[in-house]
Amino acid sequence: MRSLFLNIIIVSSLIIMGCQSKSTQKKDTNKPVSETNNINQITVVELIEGSTYSYINGTNGTENIWVAIRKAPVEIGKTYYYSGELAMKDFYSKELDKTFPLIYFLNGLSDKAEIAKPSVHIGKMKKQAQKKLEVNIPLEDGILSIAELFENKNKYANTQVIVKGKVAKFNSNIMGKNWIHLQDGSEYEGYFDLVITSQETVSVGEVVTFEGKIAINKDFGAGYTYEVILENASSKKIRP
Repeated sequence: MRSLFLNIIIVSSLIIMGCQSKSTQKKDTNKPVSETNNINQITVVELIEGSTYSYINGTNGTENIWVAIRKAPVEIGKTYYYSGELAMKDFYSKELDKTFPLIYFLNGLSDKAEIAKPSVHIGKMKKQAQKKLEVNIPLEDGILSIAELFENKNKYANTQVIVKGKVAKFNSNIMGKNWIHLQDGSEYEGYFDLVITSQETVSVGEVVTFEGKIAINKDFGAGYTYEVILENASSKKIRP
């Protein structure tokens, strides 16, 4: 009985501490809040189709919520199930010109409650099987090669660096960022494609320089994980 009483006190203390921690969090626009792996449900009430995402408003049984998935067939009035959601507070969608006080980005939706992994997936943006470009960008003073970054990722973690290369792929407005794949012709153990997040807009085939901070083993949740990524980068367009 004494052991049970002590356990109740400990659990209660942890709950109180957790509530206090939440109450002191500051708002951070377009930053992930939390990710969970429970199976949840949503009955669709409203659907807004963007160019990249389907934005869904519905009820989870207790309250109305907004969720977003990569564009997929969704029926109003139907109940879907999901897990692994990524909560984003004060998320601004450029394609809708709308701010969501709280929205959940999902890996996908399933119409079967017993399926933990959804049958419809958004494209994961961790290391992709990108086609290697025929490109050879000469190194300049102060510019790091992609091979150097991957070979010595721990050395460059949390540091500001400059890279230069050709844009291999460009995805706009995913989680409030533009995502650029850059290649310079160098390679380390199969790694030749660097992912960059930025507010800049570039075109595939352009040769650009980017400056930003290196993060390693970055997990944004909802399948967005990277060994090496250049974050919040600014670019300067140059001629090939």
